[in-house]
Formats: sequence, structure tokens, C-alpha cells
Amino acid sequence: MYSNDMQELIGFGYWRSLFEPALPDPARFVDEQWDAKTRQAVVLYLKQGYPLSAWMGYSWCRFRCGIANNQLGSCDLTDGTYCWPEGLVHYLECHAVRLPDAVVQHILAQPTFPHHRASQTPEVTPVSTVWWAKQAGWNSQASSFFGESEEIEREYLRLLK
Repeated sequence: MYSNDMQELIGFGYWRSLFEPALPDPARFVDEQWDAKTRQAVVLYLKQGYPLSAWMGYSWCRFRCGIANNQLGSCDLTDGTYCWPEGLVHYLECHAVRLPDAVVQHILAQPTFPHHRASQTPEVTPVSTVWWAKQAGWNSQASSFFGESEEIEREYLRLLK
């Protein structure tokens, strides 16, 4: 149980899968035209995230680009306000994913990474993905799921194990 005065972190960058069908599809956030300087500033910020929690397995690229799962990591990172998966940077650098303006504005508004605030975030801090699940992205018809059916996706996930 969480204390009533404990501030929830806002989770983002968690992607849709058969296990999490309500989350956004990364293909809907692809923006090849996103300003390279802004993208790089966001990437550098995300790489400084303070480890919050570790999971018992690695993530996998929803675009199936061939990156080893262990390169996507198994941790969640935080800045004390937001929480994101360790592998999110891969999507920005390799797949031209652009994050929602609210996240980008928060990042660009920080004069430096708030290490002090992030390092004081308790490990049991709750993370909410309610806001994130409502994000539609820029390409409403795009999909990273290559199969027409969940059966094909399940087979792909089985092969990842």
C-alpha cells in the first residue's frame, strides 16, 4: 500500500503488446521530420535517468529491427516526475519516434537533469500510465504489429523466449 502523500510518477514510453493492449503503438509516434537538435536533447536527458526498478526480463523492439533484447534493458528510469523504460532511447534514435509535446517541454524546461530529485524517488513509488495510454501519436493508422491476427503476434512472442 502506498502512502497518501506519495507522488505518483507519470509513466510514458511503454508500448502496446499482447500483454498490454491498451498502451500506444510506437509506430503512431514516428516523425521523421522531428528537429534533430531537439531529438538529441531529449535522448541525452533520457539517458541520464535514475534507475527506479528492474524487471525480471528484457524488453523487445516492437519494430523487430533485430536489436538484441538485452540492449533494450530491463529497468525503468526516472527524473522524479516521469518514469520511462530504459530502452526508450532506442526508439528515438533508431525509429524516429517523437514523444508527446508535454514530455518534450518538461525535458527542455530543465536546466540540468534533476539528479537530486530523481535519486530521492523511493523504489516503491507508484507509476501511472493512465495519461500515456490516452496518447494517440501522430500517425493514427500506423501499426508496428506485422500480423493481421493476435495468433501471429503470439507466435512471434513465443520465439522471443
